[in-house]
Amino acid sequence: MFRKHLVLSALVMALLFGCTAKSDNISEASDFKLQDLNGKIVRLSDFKGKPVLLDFWATWCPPCRASIPGIEKLHNKYSPKGLVVLSISLDEGDWDSVKSFSAEHGITYPVLKGSEGVSSQFQVRTIPMLVIINKEGKIVKRYLGYGDDDELEKDIKTVL
Repeated sequence: MFRKHLVLSALVMALLFGCTAKSDNISEASDFKLQDLNGKIVRLSDFKGKPVLLDFWATWCPPCRASIPGIEKLHNKYSPKGLVVLSISLDEGDWDSVKSFSAEHGITYPVLKGSEGVSSQFQVRTIPMLVIINKEGKIVKRYLGYGDDDELEKDIKTVL
C-alpha cells in the first residue's frame, strides 16, 4: 500500500513540476515555419544571427503556466540586448483559446502554433521544454521542464 502511494506521489509531483534536467549537447537547430497568433508565418531562420529561446508549452499544463512569468521577465530584460523568445504552443484544436490565454496571462513575446513535425524536430518529450539557440544557430541547452530561473538566465547571458 505504501509503495502504491509513493509511486502515485512521485507521478503527481512530476506532472505538477515537470522535469528539470538539462542537456548540453550542441547541435544545429533546424529551421521551421509556423504561424503566430495573427496568422503571420514565422521562421526560425528569420532570427539568424540572434540568440533564441524556444519555449514548448500548452495551456493545459500547470508547469507551463507557472513558467510564463519567468519567461516574460527574461523576454523583457534581454530582448533589448538581442534575445528572441518564441513560444511554441502544443495545444491541439481551438487556437482561439490559446489567443485568449496569451492575452489573459500578458504574454508579450510571439506565440506560435506548434506542429508534430516541429515537436519531433526538437525532440520534445515533455513540456514545458526550453531550448537555447546561440547566434550561430546551434542548440546549446535544453531544459526538460521549467527549472531554476537563475540558471536559465545565466545560460541566456552566455549566448548574448
